[in-house]
Amino acid sequence: MSAVKILLALSFCLVGAYGALPKAQPVLKLPSYVGKGCSRNDPKINECVVRVGAPAIKQVAQGDPKYRIPKLDPLLVDEIKVQQGTRQVGLSLSCKKCLIHGLQNTIFNRAVVNWDKRTCEWYLTLDKMRLTGKYNVSGQVLLLPIVGSGNMEMELKDLTFEYKYDWYYEKRDNGLEYVIIDNSTFPFDVNFMSISLENLFNGDKLLGGNMNRFLNENWRDILKDLRPALSKSLGALTKSILQSMANVVPFDIMFPKKYPL
Repeated sequence: MSAVKILLALSFCLVGAYGALPKAQPVLKLPSYVGKGCSRNDPKINECVVRVGAPAIKQVAQGDPKYRIPKLDPLLVDEIKVQQGTRQVGLSLSCKKCLIHGLQNTIFNRAVVNWDKRTCEWYLTLDKMRLTGKYNVSGQVLLLPIVGSGNMEMELKDLTFEYKYDWYYEKRDNGLEYVIIDNSTFPFDVNFMSISLENLFNGDKLLGGNMNRFLNENWRDILKDLRPALSKSLGALTKSILQSMANVVPFDIMFPKKYPL
């Protein structure tokens, strides 16, 4: 299901919000939008995971209360911070109550499942992701102080994602086995980023225009600090979605030994 629907805690801790459920929880089937799922004995399990997962992304992005999945497009992130310090640029930029738009258009390209090692890798792409919110910025750029607060819009294009995780099994009181997502990472890359900060320098259009132009010319430096925060948020988001479903769909239903008739 994958640089700013950037995706971030998420800073607002989706993992904590959708963590382990009480023991007396319902046993559900797979949602209708993933069809019959994939058999764990399918010799083409990697192709099956993509075939089932790719069309489900748009549905999952709309949220699914039955499986405790919140609405993901737009995705609300409490705060994103950039602390950039180089010889040319030294600034502190934060965006609060940010909305990340476009995650539902993520394309699922490839999967690698290893049952023996209990690891899985997903490879995804996204043409465009947009971030909007209220910003605060302070610092210095080329000896010129930078200060401002107001509306911010950031756009990332040509994104590539890799979501990698491992898991273990947990037997519950109902005698059924469930998947528990363990370690996970979500590295990503971007080919282009643009940023627009309104009301810089108390609304001075000349200074503000020049500063926005400079920031866009040096977007790679800004992205260096933005990337870890977004990676962490997107990883937490994806993990919470998987775990939410795995908490109510036992392993034998999620990945049966053979396909149901």
